[in-house]
Amino acid sequence: MTVTVASRPIHSLTGISELGRLVLGFVDGGLEWLNWAIRDPRARYHFEDESALVAGVQTGLHSSPFLVLPTLGLMVSPVKLMTISLPDLRTLQLAEGGNPSAAVATRVKQILAAHGLVTQADLAGGMAFLEQLGVAGAPLFQCMGFVDQLALLDLLNNPGEDELGPEYQQEAAAFAVPQAVTPQEFADYFRAYLQQIASVATLKETAAQRSTIVQTALDTLLPLMFDALDCPRVEGLVAPWEVSAAIDEWLMMGRQLGFARLSLGVQQVIANTPFKQQTGEAARLIVEAYLASAQALLKSADLGRGQMGQDGASCIFEIPTSSQEAVIDLGADGIITLASYRRLPPPPPTPKPEKK
Repeated sequence: MTVTVASRPIHSLTGISELGRLVLGFVDGGLEWLNWAIRDPRARYHFEDESALVAGVQTGLHSSPFLVLPTLGLMVSPVKLMTISLPDLRTLQLAEGGNPSAAVATRVKQILAAHGLVTQADLAGGMAFLEQLGVAGAPLFQCMGFVDQLALLDLLNNPGEDELGPEYQQEAAAFAVPQAVTPQEFADYFRAYLQQIASVATLKETAAQRSTIVQTALDTLLPLMFDALDCPRVEGLVAPWEVSAAIDEWLMMGRQLGFARLSLGVQQVIANTPFKQQTGEAARLIVEAYLASAQALLKSADLGRGQMGQDGASCIFEIPTSSQEAVIDLGADGIITLASYRRLPPPPPTPKPEKK
C-alpha cells in the first residue's frame, strides 16, 4: 500500500491537511476511497500535492472534474475549493448540511461572490434571458456546457449597452443567432450589435437598416482580425509567473497575444476604438493601433495572482492601470488569450477650493 502526496507517505486521513480532508469530504466517496487506498496492499498512488489528490479522486471516481453540492446547487472543481479559506469552507459545509441559519445563508452568498462561484439558480438566469430574447429554441443552444452557460449569465449581467432596452436587445439576439456557431459567439455578436448601433445609428432607422449597419461593420472587421488569433500555450493550470513568462517570450518573438475567437476580437474593436463605419485603410489602421496598444500594456504588465475559474482548470488575470485595463484568460486547455482591452476615460478634474 502506497499513497504519497508531495513524496510524503500518507498512513491515515490525518496525514493530509484539514483543508484537504474537508474538500475530499465534499467528493462523493472521497474519504472512503482514501481510507481504502491507504489500507489496500496493492494500491499505488502518487500525487504532486493535495490539490492533485482531490482532483484525481474526483475524476477517478466520477469521470468528471466537477463535484456537486446539491443543497447549494453548486457544481465546482475540488481544486477551486482548495483556494477557499478553511473557515469559509466550514461555512459551506454547514450550508450544504442543511443549516437553516440566516447568518450562514448570508455568509455563503458572500463567499460564492468573492470566489466567482455561480449556482444552478444563477445559471438559470442566463437561460431565462434567452427566453426573453425569443431565441432559446435556436439550435446553437441545444447542447451547452458550463462555459457556454457562464457566457450567457455574463451576457445577462453585462449586455454591452445598458441604455438600449428590450426592443433593441431582441433585435441584437435575432441578428446574433445566424452569425454565431457557439453560445460564446452569440454573446459577442449580441454585444457588438448593441455597441455598434449605439455608436453610429440614430435609432430612427428600421430594424433591417440597423442590421445592415452592423453587418457592414462585421464584413469590414472580421478579415482584419485574422492576425489577432495567435496565442501561446502552457501545460495546464500553471503558476502566474509561468503565464507571465509565456507572454513575455511570445512578445519578444515579435508575435502578439490574440483573442480566443474572431467574434470576440471584433466586438472588442467595436466597443473600445474610434471605429464607426470606416473601411479599407482607415479601418485597418484603427485595428492595428488597438492591438499595438494592448501589446504595449502587456509588455509591462504585472499579472498578480489571478482568480481560478470554477472549473479548477482556468484562470483570469486582470491588469488595471490608471489609464488602461486588460483581462488575460488562461483557458482550461492551457491557451493564453486576451479577453479584453480598453483605454479608460480620464478622471474628472479635482475641483479647486474656493477662495475665501
